[in-house]
Amino acid sequence: MHVGRFERGKVIMARLDYGTDIVEGICEVARSAGIKTGVFSAIGALQRAEVGYYDQETHEYHGNVIDQPMELVSCSGNISIRDGTPLIHVHAALADRDGTLVGGHLQSGTIFAAEVCVQDLEGDFLVREHDPTTDLFLWGGPD
Repeated sequence: MHVGRFERGKVIMARLDYGTDIVEGICEVARSAGIKTGVFSAIGALQRAEVGYYDQETHEYHGNVIDQPMELVSCSGNISIRDGTPLIHVHAALADRDGTLVGGHLQSGTIFAAEVCVQDLEGDFLVREHDPTTDLFLWGGPD
């Protein structure tokens, strides 16, 4: 088990731009604020999205493209370092016009409207390292 201890730092509130990618937008907020470890949440609506799941047997991500407007019901994740730069890990629940939900690992999403709250966590930052058991990049320690 890897445990990090942190103090709450600055909080950044941002409206992300129409037509841009939500994953890149959140990552840019973290980069521009110098956040290396943190958590975030977002709300809004997407014009299209790709959500996926990780197949635990084949160790591959599989994506599902949703090519219609969706409400961003819940979107949360964390920020850590991989290969020297901030990386965000995002999960989301999306609803269509009938309220039917789909969710998973948010790989991309074209913004209609989105607001994000990013919480900086001060202390030793978390670094993602390859885990041979899962074949994922999971938290290790500082460089």
